[in-house]
Amino acid sequence: MPLKVFKEILYSWISNQRLLDFSRSCLFGKTLVLMYHEVAEDRDSIEAWTVVRKSDFVSQMEYLAANFEVVSLRDALSGKVGRSDKPLAVVTFDDGYAGNKRTMLPVANAMGLPVTIFIATGAVANGGLYWYDRIINATQGHGPVKLDLNAQALGAFAINRTSGAENWAEIERMLRALKTLEPAKRTSAVENVLNALEAAPKGPRYALEHLSADDIREMAENGLVTFGAHSHCHSLLPQLADDEMRESVLTSRSLLEEWTGAKVEYFAYPSGAYDVRAIEVLKDNGFRCGLTTKCKPWEHESFFEIPRIGVGRYDCLDLFKIKVSNALNLFKAG
Repeated sequence: MPLKVFKEILYSWISNQRLLDFSRSCLFGKTLVLMYHEVAEDRDSIEAWTVVRKSDFVSQMEYLAANFEVVSLRDALSGKVGRSDKPLAVVTFDDGYAGNKRTMLPVANAMGLPVTIFIATGAVANGGLYWYDRIINATQGHGPVKLDLNAQALGAFAINRTSGAENWAEIERMLRALKTLEPAKRTSAVENVLNALEAAPKGPRYALEHLSADDIREMAENGLVTFGAHSHCHSLLPQLADDEMRESVLTSRSLLEEWTGAKVEYFAYPSGAYDVRAIEVLKDNGFRCGLTTKCKPWEHESFFEIPRIGVGRYDCLDLFKIKVSNALNLFKAG
């Protein structure tokens, strides 16, 4: 039996209503924080876990709204919300892609769902893309490519030999490997990857792009949208020197406050990477929280290590139900 088919059968079995109702009952007193990145129209074909189809996002939000009390991050931090019959959920987005306004926001508006968007301000200010966005875009729309990064002791990667989740796993494996390099060495390696990808024949492709400052100004007027900082450079904060880390964090907040006209109090660590120094930078400069990528419900034990459940393109609805209902962690606990 193919692994994909086996997983679908397993997810279908675990996602039965009675089991999900029981697992959600164990979430009371905790807050489920979801992490998305981008939402695109169904016709926009892209091999990237970070880009969720609009129809899938709608189905996910309908399920979330029916089974959770969806609140703003501000309300979740205050501890003054919650009904007795439903656990709490918060919806967040990282990076600040253009589809957050174009595709996601109309859905949130129609359903009255509050969202928090963490903006990596460098791409907005420069009108460009981060290195990982450039690689994801460059992998789209052409046939199989072998990328050799043995010169950086990272190995070789076979891109587009398969499709869907399996292909994304290989792209992500390469991105994770590149993240381990110090910035100067990574810049050189990234350019080599991009040159190899650009040399390959390509067809039509969907491309990631970031919100503009004007987009952010307009969205800031929407009462359902809250903006948080996500650094200026989107580097892994633990790789930065103290002064570089502080400058990136504070620059992102300063620009966002300029664009939105509102105080920025929330921060999400780029790629979920943080250390004691990063937490201290946030605390010392008046941030109220720091969000990670640890995959579990938030038990309110720390405001600066808030975990989030990631949701991506290859998550079927049954898997989404299992994730948000904490069913898999329930099995692990048992």
